[in-house]
Amino acid sequence: MILKTKIHMLLTFLLLIPLQRPSAAQYEEAKNILFLFSLNQGIVAYQMTLENFKNTLRDEYGKPYNLYVEYLDVGKIPYISYQEYLFEHINEKYKSANIDLLICVGPRIMPLLEKYAATHIINLPTISLDLRNPFNESQKYSLHSDTKEILLSINAKKNFELAFSLFPDFTSVYIISGVSDADAYCSKIIKSAVPEFEKLKNIINLTDLSMEEVLNKVTLIPQKSIIIMASFLSDANHITYNTAEAVRLIRSRTSAPIFILFDTAFNEGALGGFVGSFTNGGLVAGKAATKILNGENPNHVQIDESKSNQYMFNYQELERFNLVNSSLIPDESIILFEKTNLISRYKWILAAGISFIILQALLIITLVRKNKNQKLLTHQLIETENRYRELVREDRLQRMSELTASLSHELNQPLTAIRNSAQAGLKFMYSENTDPKIMNEIFQNIVEDNKRAADVLSSIRELMKLEKREKQKIDLNLMIKQVKEIFRGETNQKNLKLQLNLPEKPVYVLGDNIQIQQVLLNFISNAEHAIEEGSSNNMIEMNVMIVNDIAITSVRDYGKGIDESVKNKLFRPFVTTREKGFGIGLAISKSIIDEHGGKIWAENNPDGGATFSFQLKLWNDDQRK
Repeated sequence: MILKTKIHMLLTFLLLIPLQRPSAAQYEEAKNILFLFSLNQGIVAYQMTLENFKNTLRDEYGKPYNLYVEYLDVGKIPYISYQEYLFEHINEKYKSANIDLLICVGPRIMPLLEKYAATHIINLPTISLDLRNPFNESQKYSLHSDTKEILLSINAKKNFELAFSLFPDFTSVYIISGVSDADAYCSKIIKSAVPEFEKLKNIINLTDLSMEEVLNKVTLIPQKSIIIMASFLSDANHITYNTAEAVRLIRSRTSAPIFILFDTAFNEGALGGFVGSFTNGGLVAGKAATKILNGENPNHVQIDESKSNQYMFNYQELERFNLVNSSLIPDESIILFEKTNLISRYKWILAAGISFIILQALLIITLVRKNKNQKLLTHQLIETENRYRELVREDRLQRMSELTASLSHELNQPLTAIRNSAQAGLKFMYSENTDPKIMNEIFQNIVEDNKRAADVLSSIRELMKLEKREKQKIDLNLMIKQVKEIFRGETNQKNLKLQLNLPEKPVYVLGDNIQIQQVLLNFISNAEHAIEEGSSNNMIEMNVMIVNDIAITSVRDYGKGIDESVKNKLFRPFVTTREKGFGIGLAISKSIIDEHGGKIWAENNPDGGATFSFQLKLWNDDQRK
């Protein structure tokens, strides 16, 4: 047995090792707060104040702190020798604690601090939480100028008015109070409001009695009686109670509604009242402490104390007196212990939650199904993209095949000129006349004709490329002239007239030169085929207009116009009225203009033919490539 005890002690010691108090270095940043409560530890109001203070400090201050609490119990042992001994102990205990904030709760603390407290306590920033005394305006609530006062009030008149409003046909009112100093103070406040109502109701005082006497009397009170409970911390036999305990005992002996002055006994059977809220007192003290600990002067701290008194009711007691839905309950009232049917109260929220879960389930099922096809869809998308790119290239190649005759004619001219110039140069070299100026002119002609042939070949090569290039600043006027040169052979061969209507100054836009050329070639090709299908006017007009910061480029023909059956879907892929057409040219043109941030459209002309147009924003100096 001894061995077993030793083993148990050893295990207990080992378990307590990790729980040793941290070193002082770990608390270097922690603030130290000292609470002084004037009465004993059993006061429910003190427990509520302290709990709500800690909750508020946790939520709003958020930094580490140490909390020290002392209960002075000044009402129980009022002797000077006890008070001196008590403060000698407190002064010594907190001499080296480096307290940052002093909080005093309850009556009669300030005179004792001034008389007995040491300098390291009396000079601290202070919060004073107490009941306001309407009978003594000179009562001191502050220790010094660095004190923040938080004063709770008792409004007995509103409690009488509330009780008579809820129970207008009740004839008697019983005022119950203990005999301690705090009890006498609360009882005095209630009695001060009695003269205004004693002509209306029969008001009886049950004060200065033992608890046994109080219980015997409330057992005999008649029907239609109201009880107003002041405070009950001690009875006539000097037996200590608290108000919540007294309410519970009285409630067990009578069915009369019990009105209270403080929010400390609702869970013991009190009906309600216009109460001083110790819950809110703790909250307000916590907010004030947060500001003071963060460096604000206590005298300058501003805190909303408007809710220090509130209408509060016990739902179960309201239900017992059929007052749950009464219009006499003030709108701003707080209802405690309300029975809640979660399904009926939150039915819309529950319905929304269930709907959300169902929708989520359906969404998950849909996503799972889609996920199964994702790889296949991705593969098909890649194939479609590759096919589209090939169609773009095929469209360009088709355009090139249509321009082959024209381009061969264009190449034939510079090549023939080069050959003739070279032959002339050879003959001139072997002649007796070797004028350098003539020779220079011959060679210059060869160079110019060579450049012309190179430009033609470059245009063909670039138009046949598939890759995408960076956009750059381009001149629409110059581009249109280049397109005209590319198309000149074919227009001559087919007896077409290509007329340019361009602004005198250059028109600059940001774009891909080859892609914009492809759009124009598509427009000209469509105009050419429209004329071939039946038109006496073989004119094709290329126009550039400036509207605000927009450049509008258009190609107009005098053919038969756009078939109404395809007019609204003209720029969709694979839509064509030509027997050998891919139906991809205008779709490619739209994608090019869209990618340039522009707009493309086509319309029939009132005097015949059609006009294909696109618009792009004009270049500005701040525009990036």
